[in-house]
This record gives sequence, structure tokens and C-alpha cells, in this order.
Amino acid sequence: MKIITVHFNYLRNEAHYQFLLLVKKLFESYENVATVVNTLLTQLYALLTLEGKLVDAVRASEYTKQLAEIDHRLDRALAGLSIAIEAGLHRPDAEAVKAAERLTIRMKAFRGEIEQKAYEEEAAAVKILVADLQGDYAPQVTTLGLSVWLIEIASAQAAFEQIFLLRSAEHVERPQERLKDVRREIEAVYRQIVERLNAYTVMNGEGLTGVFIAKLNDEITYFNEHNHHRVPKDISLATVASIPDQPWDSRQPSTPLPDATDEKGNLLVFARDYALTYHDNDRPGNAFVTLHGHSAWKGKKTVSFVIFSND
Repeated sequence: MKIITVHFNYLRNEAHYQFLLLVKKLFESYENVATVVNTLLTQLYALLTLEGKLVDAVRASEYTKQLAEIDHRLDRALAGLSIAIEAGLHRPDAEAVKAAERLTIRMKAFRGEIEQKAYEEEAAAVKILVADLQGDYAPQVTTLGLSVWLIEIASAQAAFEQIFLLRSAEHVERPQERLKDVRREIEAVYRQIVERLNAYTVMNGEGLTGVFIAKLNDEITYFNEHNHHRVPKDISLATVASIPDQPWDSRQPSTPLPDATDEKGNLLVFARDYALTYHDNDRPGNAFVTLHGHSAWKGKKTVSFVIFSND
């Protein structure tokens, strides 16, 4: 028997906090098990107290909503740039492929730089990326015709920074960003606790920890199953907005990024909720894009769009 995985990424702030409160109460009920991870529990409880205060402090504001919307716009622009670069890998001319290969390496480094980072660090990484694409990588950007994406990313980033500064002035402590950092810390401590208890159980049997683990697994199962983000939904049920007609460019395939929403009108996020593949998108006529669900989504959905020629 071992402790199963809790999917923290799908727990909203309140659910995240409530789950860890249950873990704390469970350890308090099984003091003999708590002695196995006593030092780690001290860290967990201190972070949990801080998380509780931050959950209380986080509240919706006009700036917070605007920031989320602009962040989504920036994510879409970066995703569009990545798709366009990937399409360049399949171009017939060697120069374009070479340019795409170099840009792919830079984008891979960029994704590593922003993974699990706070807003300030993400913003700094985007600024460096834009500077690189306008400087050392400018010839590759020109070769692949990516200037439109670069303009959009720079524009979205400038708007993001402006709203972020306004919101920072309104909420000096920035509880949402602090909460993100605290969640990351508390999850790391929790995973250490799980690893130690699982290892202890393997080495010493289930005599001390068996009942505790069974009860904890019941709680984890409940949170995994009852969080509405956790149950995989079929992406074929998502609504995909009509894709505007696309002008044909003989130099590269057309790769528009579709807008998809769930039954409540919430936007799905490319790369987090779905991946994309394109078909017949290198010539005028009907083209197709398929959304492949992953994480909280499953299945696939194909929609069409038109590529037109001005000739």
C-alpha cells in the first residue's frame, strides 16, 4: 500500500487549502505516524498557516481580472509563435528549416525559463525573448515571416506590465502571487512527506501506517474525483469559435489558433488543455485543425477553416 497522487494543479485555492487542512487533522489523529515525519510536519504546518492567511487575502479586483485576460492574450501569442516555428520545420526550403531549428532551440530554453515561475520572472523572460528575437535571431524571424507574432507579443507584454504595476500599487502585498509561491513550497514539503511514509511502509510493513494511508487515500480520491477540473471531459463537447478565413501564403502553412470554450464559457488554454494538428493547410481551399485533449480533457475535435488566395 502506498499514498496515491493528489492532483494539486486542479485544486483551486480554497480546495487546495482545505485538502491540506484535512492532512493536518489526519496527522493529529495519528500521532504515532506523525513521528515518522515530524520535522517535515513542522514545515508543513507553518506554510499552511501562511497559506490560510493568503487565501483569505486574495480577492477579485478589476486589475486582477484584466491581468488574467492579458496574460491569456500573451499565452496565445506565444503559442501562435511556437506553432509557426514548428510549421517552419516542414518547409521545403533548407534555409527556412535551418531558421526554424535555431528558433526551436531558443523557444525550448524560454519554456524552461518560465516554467512554474511567478509573474515578475515570467515577464522578465518574455522581455529577454523579445530582445533576442529582435536582435540575434532577427534573420531567422524574417526568414520565417514571424514579425506579426513578435509585434503581438511585445504589445501584450507592454500591456501586461502596465496593468501589473497598477495592481501592484493597489495591492502592495500581492497575495495572489505570494499564494502561488507558498503553494509551490507546501506541495514540495507534502511530496517529501509522502515519499518518506511510502518508504517507511515498504521497509517496515503496514502495521503503523496502513490505516493512516487508507484514510488519506480516501481523502485524495474524494478531492480528485469531486474537483470539476479533475474529471476528464471530452473535448468534442467544447465549443470552438469560427476561424476567420486565412490568406494563403505560399511560403508557409496557415496555422490559426482556435478559440475553444467549455460549457460554462471558460476559455481552454492551448498546450495545457489541448494540442493541435493541422491538415490541408498549405494551399487555398478548405483546411482543418484538430484539437487533441489532454490533462483535464480527452478525445479530439476537428474544425475547418478556409484559406483563400488573392490571385
